Amino acid sequence: MAGFTDVLGSLLESQLSGNTGDKLKRVLGGSGSGGDLERMLGQLTGGSQGGSAGGLGGMLGQLMGGGSSSGAGGLGGMLGQLMGGGRSSSSGGLNLGGLEALAGQLLGGGGKASSKDLGGGLMALLGSLAMGALSSGGGQAPQRPPVGLRAPETPDEEQELESAAQVILMAMINAAKADGRIDPQEAERIVSRLDEIGADQEVRDFVYREMAGPLDTRAMIEAARGNPELAAQVYAASLLAVEVDTAAENRYLEELQRALGLAPEVAERLEQQFRA
Repeated sequence: MAGFTDVLGSLLESQLSGNTGDKLKRVLGGSGSGGDLERMLGQLTGGSQGGSAGGLGGMLGQLMGGGSSSGAGGLGGMLGQLMGGGRSSSSGGLNLGGLEALAGQLLGGGGKASSKDLGGGLMALLGSLAMGALSSGGGQAPQRPPVGLRAPETPDEEQELESAAQVILMAMINAAKADGRIDPQEAERIVSRLDEIGADQEVRDFVYREMAGPLDTRAMIEAARGNPELAAQVYAASLLAVEVDTAAENRYLEELQRALGLAPEVAERLEQQFRA
């Protein structure tokens, strides 16, 4: 049965051709003008194919100890193995396959990805943004990559990823309701798509309740508060879900940052990643 990671991927798939897709390209360092998967992965490693060291590629390269060369021992080397089709254990358990699937869908170079792959890619991206923001925002980077950026290796880690994906889903839905309710017909349309991915009734009911109900962040904040990595992921997901072009959305994000106990410097770093 499809879980919350699949649901995130399905929701994301329906939005990749709009503003959400443009934001993801911006964060990944893509130009938004097309390109292929190889160029995108080159940018992720901070290589010479048009990537910027100030983008996600440079940030990940610093965090994981990689250089700009694909022969480096850090992220560059890992992505080099991915380009060659390998899934070596030297990846250190990172969910690079999810990032590859997401980049391929955005730039048309990776074929058709499953909802689970897209959801995993989104979780990996949010995890890397959280890790970078925490380390550069006056805090300390986690000792190991956050759930989502690392691939689950045990049933407990699978459940941890699913629980985090559920919280991220709540974050995106609540952010979309920041300046008004989601149209019930739109909620019905999205929930009906969950049949296509085999989501069970409990998951479908949860998604519909979240979309059709009023703005309510209590459960989401309770789950994320005290967990800096997840709190940063929640804030990043909220930025992804809205344009932040209304007073209501700005007020929502300010209140969310305080409620999550997120340092202003960390929030600012995440906001910079999504700015044009």
